[in-house]
Amino acid sequence: MPGEGIHCEACGLPPHDGEGRAIATAELPAGWHLRRIGRRSFVLCDVCGDIQHFKGGVSAYLQEALGIGPRAFPDFSEAGAGLHRLRRHPDREGGE
Repeated sequence: MPGEGIHCEACGLPPHDGEGRAIATAELPAGWHLRRIGRRSFVLCDVCGDIQHFKGGVSAYLQEALGIGPRAFPDFSEAGAGLHRLRRHPDREGGE
């Protein structure tokens, strides 16, 4: 769970300030995700938690890094968790 001194559970890196310096934070930084895979939740950085690792199931990299099996599937049931947030909405973009 998010808390003081969080780090990515896949790569082990802490949040950084854009110039490579680690920062301490009590909340998930922008771009980081709390991903639910199977029955477990994982804090993942913007790279490891990217949607590309979940297309067609969980990537081999995450399976190995998180110690989960090849039949584990992500839970994208919560709003804003999947690709639908990237869809274009013409009615919200000036009527395109």
